[in-house]
Amino acid sequence: MSALKESLLRNDSAAERLKAAGRKSLPCLNRNISIRPGIDDASAANEAAAGGKVAPVFSSSEVRAKSDKEAELNEFTTAHRKSAYALELNTKALIDRFGIDHVGFMTLTFADHVTCPSEAQRRFNSLRTNFLKHHYKHYIRVVERTKSGRIHYHLLVVCKDNIRRGLNFRQIAARNYKTANEAIKRHWKNLRTAMPKYGFGRSELMPVKTNSKGLARYVAKYIGKHIDSRISADKGVRLCQTSQDKQSKWKIATSNFQFASPGSKLWRQKLKNWIIEVDNYLFERHIIGGYYRSQTDYQFMTQENYSELLTQRLGSKWAYTNRQTIAAMPI
Repeated sequence: MSALKESLLRNDSAAERLKAAGRKSLPCLNRNISIRPGIDDASAANEAAAGGKVAPVFSSSEVRAKSDKEAELNEFTTAHRKSAYALELNTKALIDRFGIDHVGFMTLTFADHVTCPSEAQRRFNSLRTNFLKHHYKHYIRVVERTKSGRIHYHLLVVCKDNIRRGLNFRQIAARNYKTANEAIKRHWKNLRTAMPKYGFGRSELMPVKTNSKGLARYVAKYIGKHIDSRISADKGVRLCQTSQDKQSKWKIATSNFQFASPGSKLWRQKLKNWIIEVDNYLFERHIIGGYYRSQTDYQFMTQENYSELLTQRLGSKWAYTNRQTIAAMPI
């Protein structure tokens, strides 16, 4: 039994009758097993009664080909663009809120060759709970997997003291630290003492050299660098993370939005047409199969409920698994 059919059985109010009918699974886009070639006589009669209408192509959250998944790991998707854009906005907001003199750019590496994202996150959680929250109440963190496969973190942290006063960046670049003030030297000392306790190695904290806009774009680029080196184990790993403080009014953006562009407008139009076809097909299948006595028993999809209903019927990743079909829809 396909995952799609199981999903429909779980959420269909006429589940028992559907199960007893022994229907075949609904058509799938990314699988070789499809309802079209192996359709039974009863299904053929149903389609004939419906005027010979061909079922719209849609798929549930099935396992796709391994090669497809691997190819998509290093693809900079719209979701990644949203994360990068939200990161830019929050970076600028953080600096504007606390002042550039109090924001530092921190890089954290591990003492050993850590490539497992779960282990990296475990160590960071320990560091955050026992050290960061006591010294840096507000921060933004970005994960990066390097070309060698190692994981390290980049953070923007808010310091109580002015760590930028009197610092000569040219001398610092030449490893001359005479112009570093006492405030940032205390931070360096604390980091050297704390990092080994939580499995981290070399750490670096430097004041912000550029302005908020320049730094925002610089930090956002790390998302692209991480995507370029991503492996299957990184799937689902959060690219960005902020300090867990509900009082942080500087957080102004999330990735839960859609870009306003001709492409997004076209996508919404195609999505609407696809949803109408799928909805009509599911309705006809239920009516013809005798699963519902009247039209009022079927819940049609609307602008308010389509996402919830499609999740119930096709799985939580319905938009992702059907993106190619939706994109090919006529206007």
